Amino acid sequence: MKYLLSLLSICITLSLGAQNMELGLWGGGATYSGDFAPDEFGLYLETINPAGGIFLRMNPAKALSLELGLNLGKIDGEDGVTNDFGSRMLNFRTNITELALKGHLNLFRLGNERGTQVVPYLMGGGAIFRFNPETNFDGNWIELQPLGTEAQGAEGYNDPYSLTSFAVLAGGGIKFIFKERFTIGLELGGRKTFTDYLDDVSATRVNYLDVLENNGSLAAQLSNPQIKDPEVEDLDYVRGGEFDDWYYMGGLSFSFTFGGGSGVNGRGIGCPTF
Repeated sequence: MKYLLSLLSICITLSLGAQNMELGLWGGGATYSGDFAPDEFGLYLETINPAGGIFLRMNPAKALSLELGLNLGKIDGEDGVTNDFGSRMLNFRTNITELALKGHLNLFRLGNERGTQVVPYLMGGGAIFRFNPETNFDGNWIELQPLGTEAQGAEGYNDPYSLTSFAVLAGGGIKFIFKERFTIGLELGGRKTFTDYLDDVSATRVNYLDVLENNGSLAAQLSNPQIKDPEVEDLDYVRGGEFDDWYYMGGLSFSFTFGGGSGVNGRGIGCPTF
């Protein structure tokens, strides 16, 4: 919550001194890399789900834009579908609600200020996001975090993970500015998170009986569906890899400029994105 309040206060402070502002919408897709991807790190397009949002942008300088956006997306994965680990028999989905503060470094502009301009840019920033992984079990979607599938809360294990986390953003895009007032943008951005639990799977070494005895039979079954007979099978296992999860959002945006002039007259640059 303190990160959220910090982002809001920064945005309000910056907005008060803005020469011009933009209001926009974007729509596109979201995907992720983690323990359900073909490899644990990289941009993979096996599963793309809808994403979108609304943003407010100010343009304090010709080469710089600052943006606050509220974004919604969905990511998911399934062993044997989005990776080759079919024997693991795990799956997940989660919605992501993100409050992001971004900066655009506008590299250069081509075109006529009174007509159409093309502006490529680099993007960076930070975000607070909320997630809640679920799994499909016998046709029902079950929330995973309250179960403790990796013995969270048991002696010798981590506490239950938080469903709110922080991410660092990086990416880029291109903007098409029309008559100093309207902008169409295309952007792709990656989010490096500081959690390995977007998919409820991490590198923690788990003992099946610890999950069973402390968190119950459902948590144990969802932790490792391969185990059918605890008396004869290996009960120590690691479900995932060592890296924190990433997610990606990108798409097409439209914005319009209001306030003290558009951003193409030397006081700023009208821009949108996502």
